[in-house]
Amino acid sequence: MRSDSLTLTARYVFPVEGEPIRNGWISVIDGAISRVGRSYGLRPDFDLGNVAIVPGFVNAHTHLDLTPIAPQADREDGTEDEVRWLRRVVECRRATMPDESRQAVAKNIRASLDAGTTAVADITPAGLSWNAISDSPLRGIVYAEVLGLKRMRGIQTNSDAWEWIASLGIEDDGPTRRLRPGLSPHAPYSTAGWLYRRASTGKMPLSTHLAEMPEERVLLETRGGPLRDFLEEIGAWDDDWKPLGPSPSDYLRSGDLRKCDWLIAHGTYLHSAEWWALRPGLSERDRRVAIAFCPRTHARFGQRKHPYRPMLARGVIVCLGTDGLASSPSLSVLDEMRFLHRADPSLSGSLLLTMATLFGAWALRIDDVAGSIAPRKRADFAIVALPDRDEADPYTLLLDSDLPVVGTMSDGQFVAGPWTNP
Repeated sequence: MRSDSLTLTARYVFPVEGEPIRNGWISVIDGAISRVGRSYGLRPDFDLGNVAIVPGFVNAHTHLDLTPIAPQADREDGTEDEVRWLRRVVECRRATMPDESRQAVAKNIRASLDAGTTAVADITPAGLSWNAISDSPLRGIVYAEVLGLKRMRGIQTNSDAWEWIASLGIEDDGPTRRLRPGLSPHAPYSTAGWLYRRASTGKMPLSTHLAEMPEERVLLETRGGPLRDFLEEIGAWDDDWKPLGPSPSDYLRSGDLRKCDWLIAHGTYLHSAEWWALRPGLSERDRRVAIAFCPRTHARFGQRKHPYRPMLARGVIVCLGTDGLASSPSLSVLDEMRFLHRADPSLSGSLLLTMATLFGAWALRIDDVAGSIAPRKRADFAIVALPDRDEADPYTLLLDSDLPVVGTMSDGQFVAGPWTNP
C-alpha cells in the first residue's frame, strides 16, 4: 500500500546538484521529494544506517533482451576482437526465440532494480521489452531497433518498429510520460541511410551505435574492410549500399536528423572536429545529444582510450551505460562507475556520479523528475552500503568500495531491498 508520506535518514545523502550531506534527511510526500537536508536528530520513518542515498541510476544504454556471451580473448593483449564478437551475437540472436528474449528482459529488469537503476534507455527489436518495462517501476525510453543494408530487410524491421509504435496508441509522447517509445537505427555499418532518414520523420527520440570501432570508419570511407567481410559472411551486405557520408557524424546532421534528440552509444572514434555536432542547444526546446559511454564493454574490446574527458571539457554530455550482458558482466551502473574510477582516479566523484544519474536523465528528457535529489522531483533512489571508515572526500566511500546496492526506491516505494513501505 502506498504511504502518503515518509522520511528517510542515512549516513550520507548525495543530491548531485549539491554537496554530500552527512546525516542526511529526505522527506517524501505522494512519491515526490519535499525536503532534503540534515537530520538534526529528528526521528525518521526509516533510519537506513551506514548507507548512501543517491539518485536512482540511469542506465543510458542497454539491451535488456541479451544474455551473456563469454569473453574470448583473441588478441595478444587479452582483449576481444569486436567484429568476431558481432558474429557470435548474430548467432545467438538467430537461435533465440521471442519468448526466451522476453524471459531475459524480465530477469534483467529485476537485476537492474536490484542494482539501483530506476531509469533505462533500452534498445530492443520492435519494442519487445516495452510491456515488461511498462509493468515495472522503471522509467525511460524503449527504442525499437531498425536495421538492414538490404532493402527488404530494412523494410521489414522498419515496418515492425512503426507497427509497434502505432499499437501503443500514444497520442501525447511528451516527456511527462513515464515510458516513451523511440527508434534506434542500429549503426551506420548495418543500417541503410534511408532508415535513418525515415526515423527522423517521427519526431521521436533516437539512439544509434556510432563510431564504436575503427572498422566502421574504414567501411564508411572505403566500403571495405573487416566489417564488409563480416556482412558478406552473414548475407547482409548490399552491393548498392552507399553511406550518408564518409564520417559517422554525417548520420547526425543529414537533413532532419540534425533536429532530433540523439543518444549515441559509444562514440569512441568520433574525431574532435566532429564534436561540435554533439553540443547541446542553448534552449530547452533545442535537440538534446549525448554520448552513452559503457566503460567495461569498451575495455573488453581493447578500443583506444575513450575521449570522454576532452568531450566533457568541450561541453558534450557524456553519461554511463552498461550495454548488455552480451558484452558486460553485469547491469550495474555502480559497477561501471567504480570500474571507471579505478581506470581514471583523477575523475572527480562528483562528476562521475553526475554522469551516472543527472546526465542520463537529461539525455532522456526526464531531468525534471529524476537524476538528482531535489524538492519536487520523484523519490527515485539507490541505497548503497558504505564501509566503516571516514574519508575527507565522501565520494571515496562510494567509489573505493565493493559494497553493493542494498535497496532501491521508485516514486517513494521500496522496490528492492529489505525495507517495506508501511
